[in-house]
Amino acid sequence: MPKLFLYLIAIIFILPSCIPKNRDEKGEPVARVYDDYLYLSDLNNQIPAGLRQEDSMRISRRLTEEWIRNRLLLKQAELQLPEDMADVEKQVEEYRTSLLIFKYKQKLLAQNLDSLVTEEEILNYYEENSSNYLLEDDIVQVTYLEIPVSSPEISDVRRWYRSDKLENIESLKNYCQEYAEHYLINDTNWIHFTDLMTWTPLKVDNPSVYLNYNRNIETSDSNYFYFIRINNRMKEGEVKPLSMVRGNIRTVLLNKRKLKYIQDLENTVYNDGINRNQVEIY
Repeated sequence: MPKLFLYLIAIIFILPSCIPKNRDEKGEPVARVYDDYLYLSDLNNQIPAGLRQEDSMRISRRLTEEWIRNRLLLKQAELQLPEDMADVEKQVEEYRTSLLIFKYKQKLLAQNLDSLVTEEEILNYYEENSSNYLLEDDIVQVTYLEIPVSSPEISDVRRWYRSDKLENIESLKNYCQEYAEHYLINDTNWIHFTDLMTWTPLKVDNPSVYLNYNRNIETSDSNYFYFIRINNRMKEGEVKPLSMVRGNIRTVLLNKRKLKYIQDLENTVYNDGINRNQVEIY
């Protein structure tokens, strides 16, 4: 039953032009199945312009074959499932109703919904709903260096990455531009420490405890030295920084705005129909 329903939906919405209202207006037919006709104009509407003649003919034959198969299958369905047809037609009508209403709402949303969410709105929502944004694990802001083991001056790198002096930071940047495979220097983005560990061979059983005692971290494998400096840290259970949830909050606020717009629209249409005597309740 569901396959039949989907099949009928496909025919209704994909091939509507293939059911002529007036045969004389459509010209000469190119195929017939029972009392239904396929016309050249129907095919032309589905064939892209500018094709070579042989390509147009090939597509025409394919479309004609598909139309014939669909019409024959539909006829057999109508003949073999007469008791189910009323239910199918009801489902098709319900689907059509839902689709048209959905498209109408989407059109009005696109035309009228204000999609601008201000920073003030985001901040207010963040502060009012902070308990919904608690960290599941520790996050960090880091300096991260991944340097091939063959690189020179590794002892200088060890000194530079631990330092806050501007000249050392500048030296480290220049060095990394030349030698590092990957690097982040005083990066302001927050990273889950468990994600950071996947960039390295580092294995830690309890990251939260480990971070209590380790700010400067060094490890290596056969190819690279890994240097990590923890510049800032937020612990599990603290409220996530706004920068991590800003996009999520904007989506939440827009969805709330959409729901309110749709509710107001439905109420306005309903009340207008009542006031204009377009509706009677018996």
